Amino acid sequence: MLSFLFSSSRRAVSRALLSSSSSNTPEFKLLESTFPSEALSDPVRRALSLRNARASERRNARASAVARAFEMHEADCGSTRVQVARLTVEINALKEHLDLHRKDFSSGRGYLLKMNKRKRLLEYLKRKDSQGYVATMEALDLPIPKTKSKRQGKV
Repeated sequence: MLSFLFSSSRRAVSRALLSSSSSNTPEFKLLESTFPSEALSDPVRRALSLRNARASERRNARASAVARAFEMHEADCGSTRVQVARLTVEINALKEHLDLHRKDFSSGRGYLLKMNKRKRLLEYLKRKDSQGYVATMEALDLPIPKTKSKRQGKV
């Protein structure tokens, strides 16, 4: 019971300290500080930093930070842009995993499923909001595919 309380409070504090961590990734700069980091001593801050967290917690923190950057309003958690941003974080994490573990075929299948889901969401976003599509692709550093020219008919 105590270990659960400690781990949940540790997660809350490390999420609060996420913006003040010394990581250079742009996702961490997107968060607003909700906890006064000056109140903690340096050893405590280092012990509670995300560098000591599990990989899944770091990935979730990154996904939350990216989602906050793409949300349209404060309660937005499921718009197409947010879903695409979260999927991109998950895809990048799976890509790193598959670079290390080439024979992990079940993770490879999950990677392909996430890629196809992101592709479908991007096609939907392109149909519904072309300016939002371009802005999302540029913000996530994804290449914008060239459109295929439709043939006028057989001659």
